[in-house]
Amino acid sequence: MKKVMVTGGLGFIGFHLCQRLLEEGIEVIAIDEMPVDRCHEQEEMQMRLGRNALFQLIENKLEDIDLSNILRNIDVVFHLAAQTKYDGKWPRLAEMIENNVKVTTKLIEACSNKTRIIFASTIEVYGERPGSITERTPTNPTSPYGITKLASEIILEKEAKKKEINYIILRLPTVYGPWQRSDMTFQKLLLGEEVDTVSVDRSILDVVYVDDVIDAFILSATSTLENEIIQISSGQSNEWYTAIEEIIGKTNRFTVKKVKATLSSEKANLMLGFQAKTTLKQGVAKQRQHMKQWHKQLGE
Repeated sequence: MKKVMVTGGLGFIGFHLCQRLLEEGIEVIAIDEMPVDRCHEQEEMQMRLGRNALFQLIENKLEDIDLSNILRNIDVVFHLAAQTKYDGKWPRLAEMIENNVKVTTKLIEACSNKTRIIFASTIEVYGERPGSITERTPTNPTSPYGITKLASEIILEKEAKKKEINYIILRLPTVYGPWQRSDMTFQKLLLGEEVDTVSVDRSILDVVYVDDVIDAFILSATSTLENEIIQISSGQSNEWYTAIEEIIGKTNRFTVKKVKATLSSEKANLMLGFQAKTTLKQGVAKQRQHMKQWHKQLGE
């Protein structure tokens, strides 16, 4: 793996991924339209990554780019770009399909069989299910985001077979850590904001620290596995609630009913060699410290 492309490269997870890849001496082309509502954070991310001569940013929408030339010498595509602003709003479903599913289709069509695709999906494709959830659990998404991600998975599996492209689909839980989006629960609570117990994160089934998730992406890119779906998880129950307790204390005001389900980490452990290493205490402390430093830098 010498040269890669990261879509959504200045998003929360994308930034951390680009940073790790550059540290390992890998040339990175990042694509990100840099939306106005996150411009300050993304300008800072761009400045930090841009210091490295191996980094190139294409500041544009994925659908407006001629991908064929860019992908000519790319070894791995990490496809993270997805619309998240309206991911829970059913009236915006058509827009999400346009932005998520069609863009994924365009990307696959532009890839050759020399390019490996690592696709960031979500555990939301399972819907609401009790018990132990594995990659073999039937999918039944109940959110617009989950629907578009599952549709993208199906398209990737179908088109990659036609073009003999190998891929890994990573189904991610809620991810937390420095640069987490400001609309997510942990970040709001760390900022001292009031959080409606109904308006919690998109998924509260599990949480994994961002550096551990990046480990999963790197392992997927360098693995000999082909055409697999792997879910990334802590392997523990109710980690989201445990993290809330770590942030605001044991006596908290969250009345959302705890989920009676656990994501299995067996396949990720055995086939990918993945293991979540960061404890909730460590992860929350890192996110809190970063938030304080960032707001001090802004003079707030």
